Amino acid sequence: DIDLNKVAAILQRLEFHSLTRRLPKHMQQVSDDDSSITQVAELPKLTERDWPTTAQFDGPVLLAFEEASGDLIMSTQRDWFCRQPARDVDSSIWSALGLVKIVAFDIKQLLHQLAARDVHIKIDEVHDIKQGAFLIDPLRRDRSLLGLTGADFDNIPAMMAGLWRAYDIQVEKFAQSPKLRDIAYELDFPLTKVLFEIEDRGVLIDPTVLAEMSNRLQARHRELEQKMYSMAGEEFNIGSPAQLSKILFEKLQLPTQGIKKGKTGYSTGQAELDKLRNQHPIIELIEQTRELAKLKNTYTDALPKLVDENDRIHTTFNQDVAATGRLSSTQPNLQNIPIRTELGREIRRAFIAAPGKMLVSADYSQFELRLAAVLAGDEVLIADFNRGVDIHTKSASDVYGVAMDQVTKDQRRAAKVINFGVLYGMSPHGLAAATGMSFGEAKTFIDQYFELRAPIRQFINQTLDQARRDGYVETFYGRRRPTPDILSSNFMVRSGAERAAANMPIQGTEADLMKRAMLRIEEQLGDKGQQILQIHDSILVECDEANVESVGQILKRVMESIAPELPIKLDVDVSYGKDWGEL
Repeated sequence: DIDLNKVAAILQRLEFHSLTRRLPKHMQQVSDDDSSITQVAELPKLTERDWPTTAQFDGPVLLAFEEASGDLIMSTQRDWFCRQPARDVDSSIWSALGLVKIVAFDIKQLLHQLAARDVHIKIDEVHDIKQGAFLIDPLRRDRSLLGLTGADFDNIPAMMAGLWRAYDIQVEKFAQSPKLRDIAYELDFPLTKVLFEIEDRGVLIDPTVLAEMSNRLQARHRELEQKMYSMAGEEFNIGSPAQLSKILFEKLQLPTQGIKKGKTGYSTGQAELDKLRNQHPIIELIEQTRELAKLKNTYTDALPKLVDENDRIHTTFNQDVAATGRLSSTQPNLQNIPIRTELGREIRRAFIAAPGKMLVSADYSQFELRLAAVLAGDEVLIADFNRGVDIHTKSASDVYGVAMDQVTKDQRRAAKVINFGVLYGMSPHGLAAATGMSFGEAKTFIDQYFELRAPIRQFINQTLDQARRDGYVETFYGRRRPTPDILSSNFMVRSGAERAAANMPIQGTEADLMKRAMLRIEEQLGDKGQQILQIHDSILVECDEANVESVGQILKRVMESIAPELPIKLDVDVSYGKDWGEL
């Protein structure tokens, strides 16, 4: 006989969910750790009951929404569930649900599904099972409904039982880790509601601005193509790696030493073009045309197709993508619009305030570097920040041994590059490429820098030691990232794990504080304004023109006072404008 329990265990371990679903329906898998399904057991069979007539709930309520039928599925006990079309649910039930803890696989998606059917509910305490799984193991590959519960809407009794089991496991896990519990219930879980509101509001764009820019990008692209054809002596398809490789390395005879070679010839990827930067002027033109094509395809042509009937675009913010806890933006990604280039600013000008309204941006100044100073216990750097010293000029002054008023622009620029680059393990090669220094000059600069910033180097080393010893690193507030590859015998894998481990405490602490700020701002703004975007270290609010000053004051006050437990002053720059490009 075949032991179907063992078969199911193997299939789940290998994440072969489509095969798992072909096993008998009564077989479900539960876990005794990390809310994943890794052991085989028979979950309690939930029976379906009639929809309740009274609107009183004593404990947590598990909710799910079946897209195909439009039914809301509800369970208040571990042994039964009920269902009803969401539009037919009595208002007293919705009101009662706002008084208890709501448990769901993906709270934000649930709210969007209900809103799409004109059902808008106010809920208080939530437990998001999907986000809980991410908090417990941010490196887990499969956090789908099927992956976490062993079932989906094809088997609703099993799915609801699996969700209850996942919830119970997560509650137990959080009880064992109070810091992680606090992050869940004070930051990540409540933020799902705020992110729903931000996504639902959307941000207004002016399609004509993007259309005009698209035409200009296309014209400029053609100009650059003609220049390249002239340099190459023939026409070719710049989008074809094989044709481009032939032009660069056969026709123009550019050096191939150190250039990667594949099946179709020498590589023309960005890393290889960097090695050829000073070999021929065509390299710069290739990079320019690629940038133009990317901006055109990703933004000026794509964004107008994504607007709703009110010309507002609705991105999706994800809490469970970056292991640091940072938010990511998808469909479309609005966090990757270039900031420092004129083309990037032009694209941002298409993001506008509605008539009678203004955009207000609040941006943390040197956020990561301030947090690095705190985490490293660098008392000198903390004191400099608290005194309002220009930290890049001060660093250059210390490294070069000159008075602050004698620091040159190039010296300050080098110090700025390394002040931020050191947080990401910048090498002498990286500093040299970014500043134009020679390798020797860059190495000397970094060595002298770390003599002055010894606490930061010590902090990075201690973080790596913790990763090797404990198998994880964590933020100031206790968010953890596992580091399984830190002891890998593969140099590239190990180096990548070391960079990720060194970055995580700083970036993760930044993410924790940004989430805290977003929650506080949503509460403080009331009807004076609405958060519409969160981009890296900044928050964008749309408000009535009459409220601009007060909204700016709220943002600055809340964001600068968000972490009184830290011994460093946080500085926030506030700007106003009719479009994002002005900010």
